[in-house]
Amino acid sequence: MNIPARFLRLWRIAHPGHGPLARSVDRLEGLILVFAVLSAMAGLPFAAAAGSAVFAAGKERSAAETAVRHRAEAMLLEAGAPVAIAVRSGATADTTPVKARWTLHDGSVRVGKVPATRGTPAGARVPVWLDEAGQPVEAPLTRSAAAIRGFGAGAGLWGTVLIFSWLVYRVSRFFLDRARTDRWQREWETVSRRWSHS
Repeated sequence: MNIPARFLRLWRIAHPGHGPLARSVDRLEGLILVFAVLSAMAGLPFAAAAGSAVFAAGKERSAAETAVRHRAEAMLLEAGAPVAIAVRSGATADTTPVKARWTLHDGSVRVGKVPATRGTPAGARVPVWLDEAGQPVEAPLTRSAAAIRGFGAGAGLWGTVLIFSWLVYRVSRFFLDRARTDRWQREWETVSRRWSHS
């Protein structure tokens, strides 16, 4: 079934009419379909608002973290962990904590663990992010990452509404189809008895 024919069929379901062939169960299915579509449409502004709220919170977090974190370079005092070989995917490029030394803005030297890619040799310099106390921390959240999180939250919420609306309609239609089939069976039995006695 092509897309125009599918939409035409849904339109006919939503508008069963008032003719003799339109039964109450058909009108009920039309109402449920309209409810499902309206629910999906009504969920869009709420999903957009949720996504905007997540983005705004992420933007504030990004600004706060960027204000107190700065980049630096650390020199590894030991080699990184050996490269791990996965059976199916081959070599993995994940990072592990490695002992390193770095210098702060005031000239003091710190020693600690920093994330380094597996297989990195001792003496190599790796970029790190430091907090106000000079301790290694994760990189601050970027605005683009905050935007992606906001979009993901909004899209995920609206997708949930769409799935819920679709399930409500499909489950309702399943039971309505059973009711129609039972009614057709009863009507057929009535007609077949009349024909057998004629």
